[in-house]
Amino acid sequence: MKVLITGADGMLGSSICRETLDQGYQVRVLVLLNSPCKTLENLPIEVYRGNLLDENSMEKAIEGCDAVINVAASTQIWPRRSPMIYKINYDAVVSMVNLAKKKGVQRFIQIGTANSFGHGGPENPGTEESPFMGNSYKMDYVDSKYKAQQFLLKEAKEGFPAIIINPTYMIGPFDSGPSSGKMILALLQGKLPGYTSGMKNFVASKDVAIAAVNALKWGDPGSCFIAGNENMTFAQMFQKACHVNNVPFKLKRVPNAIIYAVGFFSSVWARISGVAPKLGYHMSKQATMKQCYNPSKARDILKMPSTPIEEAIADCLSWWKANEYLK
Repeated sequence: MKVLITGADGMLGSSICRETLDQGYQVRVLVLLNSPCKTLENLPIEVYRGNLLDENSMEKAIEGCDAVINVAASTQIWPRRSPMIYKINYDAVVSMVNLAKKKGVQRFIQIGTANSFGHGGPENPGTEESPFMGNSYKMDYVDSKYKAQQFLLKEAKEGFPAIIINPTYMIGPFDSGPSSGKMILALLQGKLPGYTSGMKNFVASKDVAIAAVNALKWGDPGSCFIAGNENMTFAQMFQKACHVNNVPFKLKRVPNAIIYAVGFFSSVWARISGVAPKLGYHMSKQATMKQCYNPSKARDILKMPSTPIEEAIADCLSWWKANEYLK
């Protein structure tokens, strides 16, 4: 079976490429024309250069493939509203599905987000049955991913072989942005002023990769799977990061009122200056939420591992150190 992987040179995509190869599949990747693809060097893969929004390049990439894992997405959170986010996260998915039908693709795995389901506290974490809480975010990134998910679920009812993997907050190697690991990097570089009262579900990106590749053979079409692991406060996660890097944990909690005020004025200044804020108002609101999830469905059906977050952090730090992000 030959698998097309979009967004293959990102943090999750790089792990998915390796896991797909490890499970014996042939791999073709679609990456942007100007991407250096450093995280994919020396892998036995076919590399196609193109763009999700270019139907001709997408059709060439899908031709001859038995399955698609769509990792590529716009994760832009500032500005919160942008038509381009919908073009990448929704319009491109619709186009890919039409091409996949035309080419006889046997399995279509979409990487969504756990934010497409309602979150909860540690006593009542969100599940695949929890209703969407879009008003909690008010971001086109979250809304567009949810819209794409609803489209795929509708298509699956009509026979299209789509499955959605919904990761929580991922940590792991190949984070070249850096993306999700940005706050850990800031912590270890001494640039993080404090932590907030919020909670998140954290997961090793390599576990999400295993779930996504296992979905090529397991799981019913039209299913969603929250790919997560440990529900933790930010303080707990930062303590683990410090312990892994053998440095003392010295951060103090920042009161919510200060977080909201900084976020509000940062957003106002960003609109005036045109420079993206490090902490916008809606980001500050999310930083104080309890965004806990239950990943048991993915563990049971897709055999997703539960790698300790300490190990995920260690993998992330090792890759950063090897690539001179962190000395």
